[in-house]
Amino acid sequence: MTTEKKRGRGRPKGAPNKPKMELVTERINLPNGADVFEILCQANIVAETDVPTAVNGLKIFNDRNGAVSKVLRWLFDKNIHSTLPEGETPYKKNDAPDSQLSETGLKFEFKKFQYFVTEQVPQARRETMWIELLEGMHHKEAELIDLVKDKKNPFPNITKEMASEAFPEIQV
Repeated sequence: MTTEKKRGRGRPKGAPNKPKMELVTERINLPNGADVFEILCQANIVAETDVPTAVNGLKIFNDRNGAVSKVLRWLFDKNIHSTLPEGETPYKKNDAPDSQLSETGLKFEFKKFQYFVTEQVPQARRETMWIELLEGMHHKEAELIDLVKDKKNPFPNITKEMASEAFPEIQV
C-alpha cells in the first residue's frame, strides 16, 4: 500500500492575498459623469504616489457624484453598521456593458443607504430593497457596495485617514 503525500490546503505560505475585487489599474481622465467605482479606482491609483492629489480628486468628483463621500463614510465611519446579513449577497448581476447603460447607479441610489443601516424597515423588506438595488446598477458598482456593507475595503491605497481628510464628517 502506497501512501500519498498530503497536499496543503489553500494558498501557499507567503502567497499574496487574493484581491477582494478586480480593480482598474490604468490611469485615465474621468468624464464628468463617472460612476463611484471609476472614481475610487482612479483615486486608488493616484494615492499610490500622491495622496494630496487623490484627496483633492475625491472632493472634486464628490461635487459631481454625491455618492462618493457616502460610500466612503459607510466603509470607514465607526458609527455606521450595516443591518444586512454579512457575506456576499445572492443577486442577478446586471449585464449592462457600461454603467451609463444600467437602470440606475449609486449616484442616484445613495439616498437609500439610510434604510440599510437602521431598523426603520422590516428585515425582509430591507433585504428585498438591497437585492433590487444591486440588480439595477452596473455589476462593478454592485460588487463594490456589497463589499462596503461588510466594511471590506477593496482599494488598498484609500485609507481611513485619506477619507477623513477629504470628508471631515467621516469619524474614523
